[in-house]
Parts: sequence; C-alpha cells; structure tokens
Amino acid sequence: MKKAISLLLAFIIVFSLCIPAFAANECSCEILPVVYVPGFGAGIYQNPGTEEEVAVFPPEQEAFDEALPDIIKAVVAGLIVRNYEAFGTYAIKAATPLLAGMACNPDGTSPENIGTGSFRTPNSDTHKTANYEFSAHDVDEPVGDYFFLYDWRLDPVENAKELKAFIDGVKAVTGHDEIVLSCHSQGNTVVASYLHLYGSEGILSPAFKGLSLVGTLLTRTPTVEGKGEAVLEFIKDIMDYDVVQNQLIIALLSSLEKAGILDGILGILQDILDSQLDRVYDDFLIDVMGTMPGVWSFVPDEYYEEAKVSIFRGLEKYAKLEEKTDYYHYNVQNNVEKLIDEAISNGTSVVISAGYNISNIPITPERAEHSDFMIDTKYMTIGATCAPIGTTLGSGHSQINTACGHNHISADKKIDASTCAYPEYTWFVKGNAHNAFGTEYRNFIKWAILFDGQPTVHSNGQYPQFIEEKDGVITAADGSEFEETRSNIKIIFESLAFMIKEAIAEG
Repeated sequence: MKKAISLLLAFIIVFSLCIPAFAANECSCEILPVVYVPGFGAGIYQNPGTEEEVAVFPPEQEAFDEALPDIIKAVVAGLIVRNYEAFGTYAIKAATPLLAGMACNPDGTSPENIGTGSFRTPNSDTHKTANYEFSAHDVDEPVGDYFFLYDWRLDPVENAKELKAFIDGVKAVTGHDEIVLSCHSQGNTVVASYLHLYGSEGILSPAFKGLSLVGTLLTRTPTVEGKGEAVLEFIKDIMDYDVVQNQLIIALLSSLEKAGILDGILGILQDILDSQLDRVYDDFLIDVMGTMPGVWSFVPDEYYEEAKVSIFRGLEKYAKLEEKTDYYHYNVQNNVEKLIDEAISNGTSVVISAGYNISNIPITPERAEHSDFMIDTKYMTIGATCAPIGTTLGSGHSQINTACGHNHISADKKIDASTCAYPEYTWFVKGNAHNAFGTEYRNFIKWAILFDGQPTVHSNGQYPQFIEEKDGVITAADGSEFEETRSNIKIIFESLAFMIKEAIAEG
C-alpha cells in the first residue's frame, strides 16, 4: 500500500493553544511544548510491565498460528461447503485467540491484569528539540514531543483525567504556561472530554462525530450484498497502483466484478451474515467490542440509541457501561460545537485536517462515502457536504456560501466545505489514508503548530483548503483522477510476465 494503513479509527489532527495556567519554572523561549494524543491501536498487554508481559493487541504471532486452522475451516465451510453453522463455529474459535484477551468487564472497566503498561509521566524538558514526528501509534522515543499514552479501550472521560495530570506535568517540566496540543483519531474524544471536564482553562481539540462503520457494527446491520463495485473501488483506493503485484490483483478483481462473479461471492457472504450474525455477536463480539467505552465513543448520534438496544438489550450487567457511554455521547459528542465555540471565544486556535476521496469500508447500508479509509469525512469535519464516491456535487453547490463569504468547493466538485462547522479552519487532504504521516504532511502540521495566531485556509498559498501529497510534495488538489486505459487482460499478462522475470533475476 502507498501509505501505512491500520485499524485506527479517524484522521482529524487538531492543534490548539491553551489558556495560560501556572508553571513551576518560567521559560521565555518561543518554542511551545507539544503534547500529542494518538488514536486507537496502541499495544494492550496481559501482565504489563512484568516478565510475563504478553501482547493481546495487536496479537502476537502465536495467536495467529493458533487461529489459522480455524480460519481455513471457516472459509471452506462458508464459501465452499455452504455449511453456515460450521462457519459460525470456526469463526468464533478463530477470533478467540486473536481478540478475546482485550475484552473489558461488563461495566466497561479493564480486567486487573490487562492494560497499556506503565503510565508515562513527563520528567525531562525536551520541548526545544521537538521534531514533530507524530505517529499513529505508540513510539519509544518521541523527540521533544510529549506523547500521552492511554488505554483506548476505556472511557474517554476517565482518560481525560489522566491527560490533565500529564499536561500539568509538561507545564511543570518545561516552564511554559502555554502548550500546543496535537490529536489524531481517538485522541480527539479524549481531549474533547478534557474540555468538557475542565473548560477552556486547559486545552482544546474538537471531537469528530463518530464513524458509520462502528454505528453499522453496533446496530448489527453490516451488508455486503450487491457491493461488488464498491468493494473494487475500496481496494483500488487503498492499494498503490505503482506496485505490479497490486496491478495484477486489481485487474483480476475488476474482471471478476465485470463478470458478476464478485457480486456472487458477496451474495454468499451476505447469506452467511444473515445466518450467523446474531450468534457471532451474542457468543463473542458483544463481550469484546461491545464492552469497550472507547469503541462506543465512535457511534454517530443517528445510530446511538438503536445500538444500545442491539448490544445492551436492557441487561442489568451493562447498566454502568451504558451510564458511561450516555455521559460521553450526550455531554461531549453532541455538544462539541458549543465546547469549541466557547474555547475559540477565549482565544484558542483550532485547525482540523481530514482525508477524503477514499471509499469507506463497504459494509454500511448507505452508498460509499468519502473517508480516509476508516472515518467518514463528513464526521471528521463536523458537517462537510460530500458527494457519494464516484459522483460530484450538484450545481447548487457552485455559488459562494453567504454564511462564510467564500466558495469552499473542491476542484474535483466532490466536497462542499462551506457546510462545515468551521469552514475557514478546516483542511482536506485528497487520498490521505488514516495513518499516513508523510514528510510533507508533517511539514503542514508543523506550519499549523508554529503559526502565530489562528491560521485559516487562506493564510498560506502552499496550504490551501484542498491539498494533496504526490511524490512527496504537497500541492493544491486538482480535479484530475487516475484512469487506467489498458485492458484487464493486458494488465494480467504484463504483470505475470514482469513477476516471472523478477523471480528469474533473483535466482
């Protein structure tokens, strides 16, 4: 793949200055310390910090080895033998060594011996050597950037309390009463919770409004039937076409899609889903995914109440968990614009950056939406109007929006940013995958961090509202799209010939 892709759940990055607070030692330099709050996906361990430490997420190789025989049996049972009951049995058996270890308790707390490891407290002043090398996951030695490690499975409101202690520590060791906060993905839910708890006397980051992917999963409504074209477009979006092997895969899938075979395979998968979905949820998924408050923070408002009925089912054992999810949903997610507005009025600067022009994972009932591979662009940007993938906006979106006084239409006519909550402070990065942190993209982040005051999409001609990183260079995103004119048959034969040639050359 052209850019790193993982299971993290968003691509909003927000930078903001905090309202002055007290610091133990004053520092008069103009380099503000950076606190980075990453997203979903840092390592979760059994017996963390001990000699018996074992990774439960991401699973270690032994877990994959244990699951592989059951994965094969599930595929054979479902796609070849059409024994859906056997598919359900083997699918649950395969998932157990891979995912069960990170399950939370029914009240949303973590089992005593499962967690992220030692809590990192800032104990040295490294802010003058900041390199802005943000990563999607945990890093061992973030140079100058204060990396906040937290357990993403848990309640973002509880994690926000840990973040406050961390920020206070950064202020103490650096002597600064102002900091820059950079948030990626789920980090936004933590920092928005911080704002809700402590107000604009701390720091700010707007939380996204959820993910249709998680809403679909928690309402038990995944669907793949008839989505051959959407699956093909999704694979095209996330695969680097410059790689010969990828060209071969895409050409083969394109041929299958045109022949209707891909839709036939998806039809079988839909039959499996219809037959075994409730069993897989009730026997496995609820106790893993459904017990994580962190996952619940990704449920959009339009899915939320239905999701609670689907997962909690009125059971008393989930009462405390439901209390936590309700608190976040109704006090943080549904109030995010109010929280941001209050902070902006107090002098806080906000920058939002979101990927677009990548299909979201094609299991939702709706048409393919713009995303960064994981997160819907409309949710990341708090309200952007996005044409469904493969289409463009209607003529009604071509005029200057009277509310903001500017035309915020992308050159490819796919995005109308004037409907965002903060159109002047929101950037769109075309084709940028969820965890893509290229060098030039980091330079954009650095510019936003170091900007004196509130940057807008008009502040720097190098970074207009719609940008794209091509061959390591950030440019204005234009209306061009890649089109492959060779036939699939020709691509298949050329790719095979190339691969054979390379294999011979390597001996």
